Amino acid sequence: MISVGLDLSALDPGFKSHAHRGIGRYVAELHTFFDSHNDPEVSVGFFDHEALRRNRLADKLVSLVPCGRTSLKQHVVYPRRLHQGVMRDFSLLHYPAHMDAPAWSSKPYVLTVLDLIPHVLKDLYRAHKPSWRFMVARSLEVLAIRQATLLLAISETTADDLVRVLGISRDRIVVTPLGVDERFFDVAHHRDQLGVSEGAAIRSKLGIPAGRPIVLYVGGHDERKNIGNLVGIVHQAGAELRARGKVAPLLVMAGRVTSRDEIDRLDSTLRRYGMERDAVSLGYVPDDDLKELYAESSLFLFPTLYEGFGLPALEAMAAGLPVVGSNTSSIPEVVGEAGRLFNPLRIDDGARAVVELLEDGAMRETLARAGIARARTFTWERTGRATLEGYKRAHALIRGRQTTDARETSRSGSEKVEPSGTFL
Repeated sequence: MISVGLDLSALDPGFKSHAHRGIGRYVAELHTFFDSHNDPEVSVGFFDHEALRRNRLADKLVSLVPCGRTSLKQHVVYPRRLHQGVMRDFSLLHYPAHMDAPAWSSKPYVLTVLDLIPHVLKDLYRAHKPSWRFMVARSLEVLAIRQATLLLAISETTADDLVRVLGISRDRIVVTPLGVDERFFDVAHHRDQLGVSEGAAIRSKLGIPAGRPIVLYVGGHDERKNIGNLVGIVHQAGAELRARGKVAPLLVMAGRVTSRDEIDRLDSTLRRYGMERDAVSLGYVPDDDLKELYAESSLFLFPTLYEGFGLPALEAMAAGLPVVGSNTSSIPEVVGEAGRLFNPLRIDDGARAVVELLEDGAMRETLARAGIARARTFTWERTGRATLEGYKRAHALIRGRQTTDARETSRSGSEKVEPSGTFL
């Protein structure tokens, strides 16, 4: 039997970079799947690599180093513990985020690659994150990717990037698309029954002004999210609607803003477009409030430049919210024909789609129904089963290598022995 250790560090409240993002949701769903499914060939246990790094003498010594402490803990301290405690029981490890794996490992591992954004959008990331530490961290990630026994890609786009950008062999990649929580489908039903007073209560609770249609964005604010064009699209759509004597929409943004630079960029963009009174930034919104927000919104706008998958768009579709999204990277894989896709570099195209949907209730309803139907094809059950098959393929690759190594060793030994005549 294959004994797999699944890293649950993304669920660790102290691991703030993952706990409130799509990575945390992905890991939680894998945990639920493997906790409730038995397979005669695979046994899945769990560990937290963040916890393994804490409260140890080595960590205290690393804390004395002036820089690079996180990299030292991940790539030097942690790998030394792969054969201690519960880790002894695992013959194969699974890191559900490529940035979490060590650059060297004495145990084989499966690695989920979420995206290769810093490598695909190199010029953009060099401009905003030019530090040597950022570049070293990306280089270590590439080492970890190359040394993985098997790679799980969350979309065909990510799989293609692994082949195109890093030259990874396609037979080492298994595509495991993400799923959507069944609870988001409940929102679609709730939308149909949402009364005026209930909608007003939701807005009051979240601090959103009443009386204006909501164009919703859910996600981060890093460079690839294209926040400047997000604001520009809603600004232009609002100007066009006002010119027609109609109510301009309100841009509502939900998602953690993680740095002072991101806050400053958003404030500067809002001032540039005169959108200070036409936009609300809520920061991180818990799932229960987020579902209410989906129910109260008119459409979902997602002009991202690049996504490894695009989970917010999928959740919006499941909630019955029409999607206006980018025609780039993995978004067409997720949205398909169930939304309006546009070039995220063209504000005019995005604004035109927003105006058309806000003015045409029948079209919004048609896209909402199509989105719900498409979202139902993305299940966490399918993600879990594809991951399970990935473990089996990884095991087969390991056994194949072991057989090859044994043959080469035998052949090498024979080549050395035969000329000596020792056994003649």
